[in-house]
Amino acid sequence: MNSKTVQIALFVIFIVVAGGGLYFGLSGSSSETNEERTAQTVHILKYSDYQCPACRDGYELIKPLKEEFGDMVDVEYRHFPLSGFQYSRGAAHAAEAAREQGMFDEMTALIFDNQAEWSRGGAEEMFDQFAEEIGLDMDQYYEDKESEEIHARVESQREEGIRRTVNATPTYFMNGQKLQQNPRTYEQMKSIVELYMYRSN
Repeated sequence: MNSKTVQIALFVIFIVVAGGGLYFGLSGSSSETNEERTAQTVHILKYSDYQCPACRDGYELIKPLKEEFGDMVDVEYRHFPLSGFQYSRGAAHAAEAAREQGMFDEMTALIFDNQAEWSRGGAEEMFDQFAEEIGLDMDQYYEDKESEEIHARVESQREEGIRRTVNATPTYFMNGQKLQQNPRTYEQMKSIVELYMYRSN
């Protein structure tokens, strides 16, 4: 084998070794990146109306998220009572009165679960029954429900929603970004949450 042939053979071996090293190096790097990707907490801000049927459906989409993802999903409720619903504000006031005693989630669950009944009438009496059912101090509940502070809190959240271009309920913000189209199924909601959970900053 002459020297020229040897040089060519050595060059080919070099290319093969270098190329293989580069390929596996990039592959390892990519794999490592995937392994290092960690989930981040997703903050869901929801503007909602207790008497709105679509909001009740939205509530049913949100509930399983907490069961599946736990603390990785942080859900924050904002009141956006619509003028077309007679009992929306009363429901919001009752829920905020329950919040004063640490029972906002429990009251919200009862209000949404029984929406079809109280929407037909007798809403205030039913809200009071819910308060008793979850064990609230009723004297404090009645006082808080009618307080200017609670009424102002609900109205303040509605005005905040208007400033953030909320014009329908429910409206969702994921990590501060408004969803342009609401999910219709739990799988769609879950996919959106996972997108924000694993997206690059």
